[in-house]
Amino acid sequence: MSAPLLVVWRAVAVLPEPVARTAGGLAADAVWLLAVTPGVRGARALAGVRQLRANLALTDPGRPPRAARGLLRAALRSYARYWVDLFRLERWPEHRRRRAVRLEEDDALRAALADGRGAVVALSHSASWDVMGAYAALELAPVTTVAERLADDDLHAAFGRVRTALGVEALPLSGGAPPLPALVRRVRAGGFVPLLVDRDLGGAAVEVDLLGGRARVASGAAALADLAGAPLFALEAWYDRDPSVPGGWVVRGRPHPVERVADGSRPERVARTTQRVADVLGAAVARHPQDWHVLQPVLLPRPAGAPAGAGAGAVEGPGEGAGAS
Repeated sequence: MSAPLLVVWRAVAVLPEPVARTAGGLAADAVWLLAVTPGVRGARALAGVRQLRANLALTDPGRPPRAARGLLRAALRSYARYWVDLFRLERWPEHRRRRAVRLEEDDALRAALADGRGAVVALSHSASWDVMGAYAALELAPVTTVAERLADDDLHAAFGRVRTALGVEALPLSGGAPPLPALVRRVRAGGFVPLLVDRDLGGAAVEVDLLGGRARVASGAAALADLAGAPLFALEAWYDRDPSVPGGWVVRGRPHPVERVADGSRPERVARTTQRVADVLGAAVARHPQDWHVLQPVLLPRPAGAPAGAGAGAVEGPGEGAGAS
């Protein structure tokens, strides 16, 4: 998987942008056509796409079949856009990175950064978190995050190189020193710390209500904000068309302040605050499902005898992830 992906990465990085984006859209449409064509749905290579379809169904269980097929196509095109952005992002000049994101209702976030309190920002796998990080490093504050350790060293190094070039410090989730102490120092120094939380990334996780069922999600954002005493936000993110910018798309973001739970033991506070984050991000994903890039199971299996909606959607295969966090 990694060698072909790195070849594609290098090719997309040097192609003329209209060619790269057209190719990404065509590739997404080809995958979509295979996924919705009877007789090939069981193909192993489509396991992640089938899981994406099941995850999208969670955002509106009553969505008609035709609308669901259209949403899947839009989601695959959005996912292709994420990869094209990532593959080319290192070559974007600063002025383009600044124009690639439009934040709204962000006064509380900017105030927290301006007065040196720092900010912990919980993210879903929506739109492009890499574009958001590149923008934040230029426009908001020093950015520190945590990245999953990928099994392939070359691919892991490629992600690390891009993030370093963009001014984003990415601490390893595993295979090194525990990241939490460093994150506490960064946010207390006034930094911007975005953390993906909408699935269990292999660290500390808690069980929450999410999209009509129960899910295990990362609790790192709530734990960090609690330990550092830092402001906590949940970022709603989505792609929006804008013909005035290169590529024709921007990432829009709305940072929702999340009040940290102040009473109870620390594990109780973290769990209850994580539920508040999940409530915000779940509603945000439901508003912008086409830009939610999760190709793994989200909800836990439904207990025997539990009513529909109390557990997972169809879990048909492991699926490929969205790269590193």
